[in-house]
Amino acid sequence: MAKAITKKKSVAKKKSVAKKKSVAKKAPKIQDDNSMGIMFVAGFGLILLIYFGSTINVDGDVTIESIENSTELVDEVLVISGKTYSSKKEAKSKLTGVPQSQMTDEERDFYVSYQD
Repeated sequence: MAKAITKKKSVAKKKSVAKKKSVAKKAPKIQDDNSMGIMFVAGFGLILLIYFGSTINVDGDVTIESIENSTELVDEVLVISGKTYSSKKEAKSKLTGVPQSQMTDEERDFYVSYQD
């Protein structure tokens, strides 16, 4: 005789899930300390600004001495870059021996523009 084949039906097992404990989130702390400090410093600066602004006196009177356009015979003295020369010819002769890399812009401009 033939054996009877029987199929076993598998029963699905339920997985037991452990429930997690609920954790209450804490509300973030309000950082009033930093903003209060900044407001304090800003207020103090404003008070200092008002104090110093009210105690400073500025005189608006400016006197300008007018120089008359008169020609006077004066010894010809030439000042180039803080160096004093008695004449343009002397300045040209002294600047002739100086390399251009050691001259200032003012000395170089004078040397190039000088004409006998």
